[in-house]
Amino acid sequence: MAEENAKVLWKDKPENKVKMKEYQKTWRERHKDKLEAQRKKYYENNKEKVLGYTRKWREKNPEKIKVYSEKTKERYKNDPEFRAKQHEAYKKWVEKKKGVEKSPTISCTDSDVAVAKDL
Repeated sequence: MAEENAKVLWKDKPENKVKMKEYQKTWRERHKDKLEAQRKKYYENNKEKVLGYTRKWREKNPEKIKVYSEKTKERYKNDPEFRAKQHEAYKKWVEKKKGVEKSPTISCTDSDVAVAKDL
């Protein structure tokens, strides 16, 4: 009997799972800044990995992308506060990109394309 009780861990009890979820939620709310810094650091260190994962997820879930886009468009049209927030985020993004040097672009002519096809 004691062995059976020992096998049941505290985290396997349903009431404890609820308590744990509540605790984790409050912890995440109290440590938002710390978690955001961790996410940014991870993204900076693993940018290709994260972008690859995101790309694969988007390919596998086009219907979710469509639903999310429609919700965002609807919210943008109907919620002035959301629209203002989006404008501010875009302005910050533009300002950030102003200082970044653009990579040189390669221009192709029709003759370049024709030569490439012959190869």
